[in-house]
Amino acid sequence: MRRIAALILLVGAALAALFCSGRLVMNTTYSVPVGLWWRVDETLQCGDTVRVPIAAFKSTGWMPERYWRKNGWGESRDFLKHVAGLSDDLVETDSSGLLRVAGKVIANSTPLSFDKAGRPLSTFPLPVRLASDEVWLLSDSPRGFDSRYLGPAKREQCHKVKPILTWSNR
Repeated sequence: MRRIAALILLVGAALAALFCSGRLVMNTTYSVPVGLWWRVDETLQCGDTVRVPIAAFKSTGWMPERYWRKNGWGESRDFLKHVAGLSDDLVETDSSGLLRVAGKVIANSTPLSFDKAGRPLSTFPLPVRLASDEVWLLSDSPRGFDSRYLGPAKREQCHKVKPILTWSNR
């Protein structure tokens, strides 16, 4: 019994250390699949999933605190988003209202005018050509807060993550 208790404590301490180090990431939102993700040190490419702090986005001044949660220490939680555009890509709206990034139309990407509660949302003005230090980030969810509302994010603040154990959030 002592060995089992010691093993449980050891595993718990190891997991806590990994969470504190920022390598192990738990996602509980609809932006990407729910579950555990692992931060890797690799070059970003379109389609990658990244962990990004709210402060990395260009236009966060309008965003009320109710749209993002804080952790137990009062710090804002990082987002997990997909990379849709990289430096020098043109981001624009097509004739149907969908986003087009580097000429590719993105499904379910029409920015919303109102949130679920009917509050107005501000969108980032388009078209925009991404600077060399910027990326365009999108959610899986059409209701996710991403670059449609917050603008480009600073590339150096985006850390690539890969799924360890995830499941569909719908």
